[in-house]
Amino acid sequence: MTELTTPRLLLRPYTSDDAQESLRAILESADTIGRWLVWWSPDYSLQDASCWITLSAQQRQSGDAFDFAVTDRASGHLLGTVSINAINRAYRMGNIGYWIRQSAQGHGYMPEAVRAIAAFGFDELALTRLEIFAGEHNHPSRRVAEKVGAHFEGIARNRIILRHGPIDAAMYSLVPGDIIR
Repeated sequence: MTELTTPRLLLRPYTSDDAQESLRAILESADTIGRWLVWWSPDYSLQDASCWITLSAQQRQSGDAFDFAVTDRASGHLLGTVSINAINRAYRMGNIGYWIRQSAQGHGYMPEAVRAIAAFGFDELALTRLEIFAGEHNHPSRRVAEKVGAHFEGIARNRIILRHGPIDAAMYSLVPGDIIR
């Protein structure tokens, strides 16, 4: 079981014990992250959280995606999720996705987590390119990409599908050596 550590964070695979706290974090953050995530809905439930955790474990086992619970090292408190998904082994690339609960926003946790998972992607998965897509007007997520040293490559039209339809996305890339520590 791969775990990643930073000065303040422990990134670890989700377990079934995380379902309730994951649900609380998601519901707490409906106003700030809900509109940017395709899977979020007002009726997101404990069963939804449990099913996602099961799927996450299956995808980790198959090497298709690596989802990490972002937790505070001191308290163990669940802060959010950071992932590498959409992995294309032939082209040695993947996508980084992330969200953080509302009460933990603005403390620099997510850039710290993204730096750690990017290093994991380059060093452990032998990827040579990681992409971050954030809604064109999702300024907090775009700021995370910029803080870690990702390069803005343009606006990808209709790149993200949300409940109300497709939206344009800012596209960023990281290659080994880009990460600002």
